Formats: sequence, structure tokens, C-alpha cells
Amino acid sequence: MNMWEQKLRDIFQAEKKNSGERTTEEMHVRFAELNMRDFFKHVVFPAYDDLKKEIEKYGRTVEVNVDDTGMNSASLTVYVPSVKKPDEQVEEFYFEIRGRAYQKAGFAFPAHADEEQPRIRKVEILLRNGTVHEYDIENLTRQDIIECFVDEYSKWINY
Repeated sequence: MNMWEQKLRDIFQAEKKNSGERTTEEMHVRFAELNMRDFFKHVVFPAYDDLKKEIEKYGRTVEVNVDDTGMNSASLTVYVPSVKKPDEQVEEFYFEIRGRAYQKAGFAFPAHADEEQPRIRKVEILLRNGTVHEYDIENLTRQDIIECFVDEYSKWINY
């Protein structure tokens, strides 16, 4: 099944499950949720899989963690054997992508949010020391995630 066919199937299954009258606001929220879920499923997770395979070739252990819904955040943690206790793993690097959808002007001025407009969908890339970048999900590719990870990992290791 092609990616677009899967996406259509998911939309219609969700629609069937949640049939009934919906407000425009509810439809925008649902659309943002589906877009975020698809972004994680088709962009973030494949990028993490590629990174995990490559990093593990160099004797590191990689752990991928996903939030309960599978659409709001996913982290990739790199572990290295401890110098003092080689049978133990020590965290070497942490990289997280966290999604969020919001109304334009709604964050700072909730009274001015136009609920009739589609939500803005963005992801933040975070390290243990805070947010590094923020991207619109429409402009972030699997390759962009991999390159961002490698850049940040390189800075961390060479610090």
C-alpha cells in the first residue's frame, strides 16, 4: 500500500470512528493531529532507524523512545560503554523531536486566536541543554533530521 493510500485509509477510518457533526475548530485540531502523526511515522521514525543502524556499527547502543500517542515526541539516546564499568552503559547524547500544533497568535494572545484557521504544525529539536531548532513540518525532511542530528552530535563530541 502506498503512503498516500495509507493516509487516506487512516483519514476515513478515523472519520468513521468519530462520525457526527464537528465544528471547524474540531476538524482543524483533528487534521493537525493526523498530520503530526503522519510526520512522525513517515519522516521522524525512518530517520531515527537510519541513524540507529549507522551509530550501532561503531559500538554504541541507541535507544528510541516514543510518547504514548506516537505523534507528539520521539527521542533518540546514544549510549557508550562506561570507562570504569565496561558492562554498564552511560548516556553520551540525547536528541528529541517534539511536535506541537497551535493557532497563530493563540499562544501569546488566546483571545485573538482565530479558531476557524488551520493550526500551525511545528516540531522542536531538543537536546539535554534545551531547544536547538524549530521547523514547520512541511519543510523538514528525513535527510534534514539526519543532518541536524549529525551536526549536533559532532558539536557535542568535539566540545
